[in-house]
Amino acid sequence: MKKNPKKIIGLVVILGLILLTYNYLIALDNSQSSIDAQTKITYSVKVEKEEGDWLYKVYRDGDLYIKQSYVPAVHGKQRFASQKDAEQVAQLVVTKLQNQQLPLITKEELIIYKIAFQPL
Repeated sequence: MKKNPKKIIGLVVILGLILLTYNYLIALDNSQSSIDAQTKITYSVKVEKEEGDWLYKVYRDGDLYIKQSYVPAVHGKQRFASQKDAEQVAQLVVTKLQNQQLPLITKEELIIYKIAFQPL
């Protein structure tokens, strides 16, 4: 069986490009992480009642970043049952943001923190 040198060279070039792209993306991600670490971001929370319903606002460096009027991760538009529920979810969101995670809340987390919601 005869090997075609052009195919081998082509495969080597493609693999090299893939490796270069991968290394570039890793370096780009690492430089972004170090920039975030150098520029300390501060988050703050404000829980308030608006038109009779509880909500929370998360501020990033003093600017409104998230306004959450409904219990996340549940079906429909369910309002927070209490100030405490809104506060707990807001603090969980801030913790995730500080750990450079997406501020996504799951139903399991709502259950763990005893946040009131109507399951389907």
